[in-house]
Amino acid sequence: MFRLLLLISFLLLEQDVVAATVAFSDDFERTSLGSDWSTTSSSRSGTTTARSSSGSRSMYISNGVVTVTSKVIDLSTATSGNLSYWVGVDGSLIGLFGSAPNPGEDLKVEILLSTGNWQQVSLFVSNSTIFSLFDLFGSYFNYNAALPSNALHSGFRIRYTMLGGGVSLFDLLGDYWYIDNITVSMTAYVPPAVDHFRLSYGSSALTCSPTEVTIQACEDASCSTLYTGSVDVTLSPTGWVGGDTITVTGGSATASLAHTSVGTVTLGVSSSVPAATGSGTQCSIDGGAYSSFCDLTFADSGFLVDVPDFLSARGETATISAVKKSDNSLQCTPAFASTTKTVSLWSDYVLPSSGSMAVSVASSAIGTTSGTATTQSLTFDASGQATAAINYSDAGNMRLQVKYTGSGADAGLVMTGNGEFIARPAGMCVQASGVCSSDYSNCSAFKKAGENFDLTTTAVAWESDGDSNFCSGNAGTPNYSATAISLASSVVSPAGQRDGTVTPTSYDHTAASGGANTVSINESEVGVFNFNVTPPLYQGAALGSLSSTSLVTYSSGPTGRFIPDHFEIAEVTPGRLAATCSTGNLYSGETTTWAEAPEYTLTAHNVGHGITTNYTETGYTKLTAANVFSGIIEPTTDGSQDGTDNNKLAVSLTSNQGSLNIAATDSGVMNYVFSALDDVTYQRSAVAEVAPFIPDLDFSFPTTIADSDGVAVSSLVNFSPDTSAISLRFGRMWLEDGYGPETENLIMPLRAEYFDGTGYLINILDDCSGWDDANASADTLTALMTSTGTLVGGSSNADGLLLQAPTAVAGTPDTGKAIITLTVPSWLQGDYDNNGAYEDPKGVASFGIWRGHRRMIYRRELH
Repeated sequence: MFRLLLLISFLLLEQDVVAATVAFSDDFERTSLGSDWSTTSSSRSGTTTARSSSGSRSMYISNGVVTVTSKVIDLSTATSGNLSYWVGVDGSLIGLFGSAPNPGEDLKVEILLSTGNWQQVSLFVSNSTIFSLFDLFGSYFNYNAALPSNALHSGFRIRYTMLGGGVSLFDLLGDYWYIDNITVSMTAYVPPAVDHFRLSYGSSALTCSPTEVTIQACEDASCSTLYTGSVDVTLSPTGWVGGDTITVTGGSATASLAHTSVGTVTLGVSSSVPAATGSGTQCSIDGGAYSSFCDLTFADSGFLVDVPDFLSARGETATISAVKKSDNSLQCTPAFASTTKTVSLWSDYVLPSSGSMAVSVASSAIGTTSGTATTQSLTFDASGQATAAINYSDAGNMRLQVKYTGSGADAGLVMTGNGEFIARPAGMCVQASGVCSSDYSNCSAFKKAGENFDLTTTAVAWESDGDSNFCSGNAGTPNYSATAISLASSVVSPAGQRDGTVTPTSYDHTAASGGANTVSINESEVGVFNFNVTPPLYQGAALGSLSSTSLVTYSSGPTGRFIPDHFEIAEVTPGRLAATCSTGNLYSGETTTWAEAPEYTLTAHNVGHGITTNYTETGYTKLTAANVFSGIIEPTTDGSQDGTDNNKLAVSLTSNQGSLNIAATDSGVMNYVFSALDDVTYQRSAVAEVAPFIPDLDFSFPTTIADSDGVAVSSLVNFSPDTSAISLRFGRMWLEDGYGPETENLIMPLRAEYFDGTGYLINILDDCSGWDDANASADTLTALMTSTGTLVGGSSNADGLLLQAPTAVAGTPDTGKAIITLTVPSWLQGDYDNNGAYEDPKGVASFGIWRGHRRMIYRRELH
């Protein structure tokens, strides 16, 4: 059975509650779509009515280009949403038998976004594998997906459009898309509820003057949390100044009740919006425990006590008026005037309900109960008013109680009165131990970014007007408490850079001896910071104020220096080792360098692995190229190739300090590039005479790499430069013996050879080794003529050292043998005589001997 359900689900978020409601339901029991849907058709008349099929009802769309659009659905309060529906077709055989849509009669589903645009969420193709034209039994598909955020608005709608269609040969039975079980659900925020209300007031009330009452909206049964939203409260009994209904915001408010006849009334909350969900109203009288007893007795005479709010320890002047109800009006008139009376004074705690510090009147501490009351003499003027200096060095909402018990002519007269006042802290001291007052980038390291440290916050009392340093000479206010005091940081140095993030972002300040709270926080960035604390309003006003509601932020002094926790290394390129010949040839004993120098990034991170972007600002980058270079572990042997002694082949590196540069696009990131002057040589010795191999050089960035603060690489990083194009060969140069007449110059060819594991072969990869007559010598007969060249494919081919004909060399025999020696680099020397030592190659040039044709085995001269 088809239903369109709008389910509004409220999830529990922090102190929120869960509620569910069905805002719209349509089961299509009627025969038309009604007002919930609108239909348009741009082809021949289409039918979009609900119909019954096998005892169930569904919406169907058929016969052409037809669009069905839902009514507006309000999702404006949603924090997330979901859409689901069911789409089906009847059985069909190529659309001819059955009622499934024909090819091209697709179904498009769209939703309306807050931009006014329709967004397609699905398209059902009539000849898809889901809805096969050869499906004799019908098909259906369930769609379920989250709605995008721009769909969560007050004008949300859904529409279904059948595309194509019209009269055709295949429309024998109609072409129907069935749509069912459409559900739009959402989650939304609901503020917490009021559990109950609390009233607190003094026991003394006068018929000639309104009595002040403090109202608190409690969010839970114990009132551990106040309901901070706005709530309209209707108070009882009638007679409240300004009306019986008041608005409580921020958790508490005050109201005054006027009652003009002697007697007892019961105070309470008769109703509220939102309504209270828990227990009934609780009352506290004269600072006593909260209970359901909420009576208040009004008398015709007593004291009016007026104490202005003041900053803790700054004090104010209290005015105490002895009054009685006028005989002919509701006004208060002086009860006695121009006289001195001894009264009892004490104080009550209103908010909070207890404390450790006493209120003082005329510089003398007074008691906190009627049983510990202090007596003082008050001088009343002609108007029946007396004044007294009052002070309280703590924070809170207090009540001053005054009682006069008559004697002599006043025997039997008892007068009482009270008045509330708020003592509010003058400010807040914010301190951490890591003071950094100047030369910020060179201050000693305090903590790692992301590492917890203690921040001490103390709400303090007044010391002097204009005080700007609340950490010097100000006493703490132990009774101060507040929830959700925000924490943040502002960067001092490097100036203008990132403030970073303080975790946590807020804390609850609890009443404590001395008033100090210590909160464990951490700073995500590198540098020196002020740590900022912004308390909420306290008893209706900001700290340091009597009435202002503009929040004040208090800051620590410059704190730090914060440093990174570690460096993380990532590869830019492992580098490529260069062959000395473009063919990839490299000889054992031959020195090479980088074709591409290795390059790696070192990124400064905090404890939580976030990048500390300020680290690469001027003065804060404590990692140097020397730090990195000195720590790199370089290979001394090949990583995999053994010599003939079964030990890894020895490698020599002549390394140089690379460069460390701050990445152009990434703060907190540094690039270390190896030096282009580095040299790499595989040591040449008898044990290195092995078959060709690909070099394997293993480098490491160890965890001992650290900056001057000791911030180190977090984990060992190994890498091997690319050597895949190199063939490392144990080689030698070979001079070929030559023969020729003594009257002609002779060419002595050369070739480069390599050891293949069993013997020496011509090194066809050597296109780079050369010869020069300047490096050759002959011991007799001939002289070296000018000749230079480079091997090709390992050979000089028809070229080589050019030897002068002996007949042209003065003072030498014309025939015989000459030994030619070519001085070559050490990597091309060979142990030609197998004596274990390497020497330059030699060749024999024979002059005056004609060797004859190379194919002639024997020839004899006949006479």
